[in-house]
Amino acid sequence: MLDLPNKRSKKILSILLESNESLTAKKLADELDVSSRTIRSDLKKLERWLTKRNIKLIRKRGVGVWIEIDHINKIKLNKELSNNDKNIFTLSSRERQKHILKSLLLTNDGKTTMKALAEEMYVSKTTIYNDLDHVEKWLEEQNLKLIRKRYYGLEIHGEEKDWRKAFANLLVEYSDSNDDKKLEEIVEASEKFKFNSRIDKKTYNQLNKLFPDTSFNKIEKILQEIEKELEFIFTDETFTGLVIHIAISIARLSKGQDIEMDLSQLKNLKDKPEFEIAAFIANNIEEKLNINIPEAEIGYISLHIMGAKHQQHLESKDMENILNDTKSEIISIAQDIIKMTEYVLNINLSNDKQLLLGLVLHLRPSINRLKYGMSLRNPLLNQIKENYPKVFRAAWISTIIFENRLNLNIPEEEIGYIALHLGAALERLSNEIKVLVICGSGIGTSQLIATRLQSKLSNIKVENIMSIRELMSAETINADLIISSVPLNENIEKNLTVPKVYISALVTDEDVELIKSKMNNISQNLQTKRLDLSSTFDRISELFDDELIFLNLDMNNRNEIIEYLSKQMQQKNIVSEDFTRSILNREELTSTAIEYGVAIPHGEKEYVNQSKVLLATLKEPIKWEDKEVDTIFMLALKNKETAGIFFKHFQFIMQNKVLLNKVKNAKEKDEIKKIFLN
Repeated sequence: MLDLPNKRSKKILSILLESNESLTAKKLADELDVSSRTIRSDLKKLERWLTKRNIKLIRKRGVGVWIEIDHINKIKLNKELSNNDKNIFTLSSRERQKHILKSLLLTNDGKTTMKALAEEMYVSKTTIYNDLDHVEKWLEEQNLKLIRKRYYGLEIHGEEKDWRKAFANLLVEYSDSNDDKKLEEIVEASEKFKFNSRIDKKTYNQLNKLFPDTSFNKIEKILQEIEKELEFIFTDETFTGLVIHIAISIARLSKGQDIEMDLSQLKNLKDKPEFEIAAFIANNIEEKLNINIPEAEIGYISLHIMGAKHQQHLESKDMENILNDTKSEIISIAQDIIKMTEYVLNINLSNDKQLLLGLVLHLRPSINRLKYGMSLRNPLLNQIKENYPKVFRAAWISTIIFENRLNLNIPEEEIGYIALHLGAALERLSNEIKVLVICGSGIGTSQLIATRLQSKLSNIKVENIMSIRELMSAETINADLIISSVPLNENIEKNLTVPKVYISALVTDEDVELIKSKMNNISQNLQTKRLDLSSTFDRISELFDDELIFLNLDMNNRNEIIEYLSKQMQQKNIVSEDFTRSILNREELTSTAIEYGVAIPHGEKEYVNQSKVLLATLKEPIKWEDKEVDTIFMLALKNKETAGIFFKHFQFIMQNKVLLNKVKNAKEKDEIKKIFLN
């Protein structure tokens, strides 16, 4: 344990170790709310203490104070300071910002001071001041406002529902982060920690840290009784979400912070079976946790249940029974999503019953969530967008269906889940390449080659095995690739339009790599071949007008660009005046920036007079939420058929970087039209 001269010395040492520049005695005095004389006295004592450890404290009149210490010893000293008190540790800037948010959200009235926060984390008030910019921005995203008052402190203002949502989102950030190991170790070391929960260990740790007086075990038991009573099981994700929601509600209610719900919405919810379940949960909470649950709280619990995913025992449930228990509207939306995906990606998913069932089971709670403005976090969202952009784009197109059918905007989290179902369907869809094997050494050798090929390459299908004589007399060749262990003469080669590759009869590793390379080229060519755009050229040409193409715009603000471009459409009577507002509202819900520097802002169909697409390229990329954007397709599409035609061409452009770069670098409007129509 460190034997520092006094408690203030530890704070001074922490500030000096944190600072990258010299600090004056007055600066230190202001930070600790003491006189400069007191600081000078403390510095003398600290200097003697550091000298014993072969560390220099430098003090220069007119310059300031600093510590001369190498990087290794600095880490060691910081570690000793952390170990000196198991509840105090050195935090990164991200950890500090989360700690500030936690401190603000946990207080009764959302109030604290910079001095209190600085003392809690052993940093300077200047550091806290710098962190507050990030804290303020995070709170704004949750519809909360950070108020900074001189001589008063910091305070959060906002509605109770936003306050609770912020708390839930903060907890998710704690649970997702990989830089909170120290916090986790402290929680696990506590005597109270027992892990026998359905909640994942990291989230459980954070819940216990944030709500030390809450019995999560009792909450879990209440929910498990519900599952037993109603004979269904919540998914682990939903179960955790309900526990978190109830924990936050209890914490806020214990501080006298009730939530409000619109009376008409509450009346509507009371007619639903989920409200009865929520009331059962509330009664159990009141009885076992000794806290009163108001009716509005029951309403919000019922909303969570309505938006909950249930684990389905599909092996014991017939698909037909599940569909019979589902509203026809939901089945129809699922079918529309599948049809749109088929059309845009030029694939056949009509026989994939698993896809229809998966989408229906997902959409039942999803539509409830969307109707009541609830969010469902998707931890895989960024991975899906980065690793499977084609599938995510296909899923994104389903937003048109939700907007047209239900007048609902769908956030990226929900799009990500739809993308998972579509991605799984694409994986199930056969991508086999049909192969014809040619061999001149006899049937035994041919069969050996075919067997070795199928064992080493999972996505090929040997359609036939032929000799050279049979190949010469064949009228048609039903294959994507010819693999031959013997050379073919010039006459045969000249008449073959199918790609070919020569290998040895042993099918070596080098042969396999050669075949894989050829197969990759064939797959790309087949995909392009399947994508027949000629039938839609007339329809796509109607969507693009010269007056709606803007090249090399010199603008640098997202909202200003949206307002300017939508005004161009409005002036041509393509859209009504409210189109701009609907686009901006859509961006607030979910950014329409996708990959490769492209954004596709769009407004609601009710404000569209005629279907058109405006295209704009920017002189310099701009920040569009969390992405850089230099190319904008502003969509005014009246129906899903027109949307399908556009996205069919758009998908082709997006997966062909040469064409996309031609769009971005176009100097003339005709170049753009040729790219889409050629």
